[in-house]
Amino acid sequence: MLFQDIDKPSPKEIKDWMSKNDLNIKSASDLLGISQRQIFRFISGETKAKRIHALAMEMIWLLYENKKNIIKSNISTKGKKIKIEIE
Repeated sequence: MLFQDIDKPSPKEIKDWMSKNDLNIKSASDLLGISQRQIFRFISGETKAKRIHALAMEMIWLLYENKKNIIKSNISTKGKKIKIEIE
């Protein structure tokens, strides 16, 4: 898990999430489907991210990690399914 409390991700945790996924404010807002201003509010602590945002961030992180593993093992994803194990 990326967040200590999935209901209230801290600004530092959100910044760490962005860093781990090589995201800037624009790319993070595009992926989450929210405005750049809203992302800025989250990382500045002006407003708190909600559970739905934290869950979306977790899913994006899982997808990016899975993509990195596929690239490392040089497996072509063309026509293949990607399975993500959730513990």
